[in-house]
Amino acid sequence: MLNRTLDTSRLILCPIALEDAGALHREMTWEVVRWLSPVPWPQPLAAMRGFCARAAEDMRRGAAAHHVVLADGRTAGLISLMPADGAMELGYWLGPSFWGRGLMSEAAETYVDAFFAETQAVHMTSGVFADNRRSLRIQERLGFVVVGEGLKFSKAHGRYLPHVTTMLGRARRRQPALAA
Repeated sequence: MLNRTLDTSRLILCPIALEDAGALHREMTWEVVRWLSPVPWPQPLAAMRGFCARAAEDMRRGAAAHHVVLADGRTAGLISLMPADGAMELGYWLGPSFWGRGLMSEAAETYVDAFFAETQAVHMTSGVFADNRRSLRIQERLGFVVVGEGLKFSKAHGRYLPHVTTMLGRARRRQPALAA
């Protein structure tokens, strides 16, 4: 599943490798980590190396997809699809110096379309902490709809935070007029 390099007009999405750990770690500042539920703060470089090794192995087995986002020839962030609650869950982040340029919208659109083109999946999920309006807007533009609200544990904050769960069906993605 998505075990190849994907290109957009401005980005290259490369399958993750252990060698990506240092560059990803440099981009993973507090401004990023505060929005990610499974990532502790501070995150040691060794933890990022461990994540990259596990992510590359998951890709090799076809269990998940993890791609480094390259913009202007530099590591900008990460986009992934991982199994969660019976579906594949879309997750993503960019380093702050890459925010505000529409890069993640571009990466996510390519990723979602490639996923539906290469699999028989009928839907995917995603979600955001409730205050992360920019990330939720990316999902809405792709056609994701809110299917739940609740609390999710944030390792970085050390507590539960309000969270919004979203879902995108294959049919809805094919019909842009239905998108938010």
